[in-house]
Amino acid sequence: MNGKNVFYALGLISLLLCGLIVPGQKHLLNSKEIDDKFSKVWKTSEATRKLYSWKSKTEATRDEKIMQVLTEEISYGPDGRQVQKVLSNHEAPLPSGFIVHQVAEDQKAKIVEFMKELSGFLEKYALDSDSARHAFFSNATISLPDANGILMVSGANVLTKGDRLNWWIDTRTYSITKATISTTYKGTSAEFSANYNLLPGLNYMSSAIIRVPSKNMIVKLQFYDYNKR
Repeated sequence: MNGKNVFYALGLISLLLCGLIVPGQKHLLNSKEIDDKFSKVWKTSEATRKLYSWKSKTEATRDEKIMQVLTEEISYGPDGRQVQKVLSNHEAPLPSGFIVHQVAEDQKAKIVEFMKELSGFLEKYALDSDSARHAFFSNATISLPDANGILMVSGANVLTKGDRLNWWIDTRTYSITKATISTTYKGTSAEFSANYNLLPGLNYMSSAIIRVPSKNMIVKLQFYDYNKR
């Protein structure tokens, strides 16, 4: 290799090692820059969300049998709080017989309560606070963008020991396109995956799946019919 090729090779290697090369960017990205750009889009999206109403569909299955299908309309009230209106709620019938029925009711109540608590716990992985988000980005591993400009931000021990949070971010818009979570809640392992879409000023979750292998539980979520009020 001649001297000119050596300098070219060294220059290319230094570019790859110094940061992330993103098409259309005039400089290399570091974790703080990605954090800042992503956070700006995230905050705009959170504010814009309150101008919309949308529908959600929740389908819960256990042992591959549908337990419940709940459809709701969601919006924000004048006080800024989320309002949920039930449009339909179909639940699987419980076994007949007083004692058997009562046991089934108790089991169902415990499962519903656990899944409600688990959903609330998983929501914390949205990292709403600036400090939590900054800590995640500063300790995460960030991949190089792929051919479509999508990079992955991956971190461990985010909320609990041994958990893992992955975000896929589109560097053209700095919006999230996909997320996965592997964690433990009250000693029970849970997995979460979600896909996201874009509307003007709004980066929203379009679908998600929660899996609890030890309970043979799967919850599928869909969010659709977004309308600006």
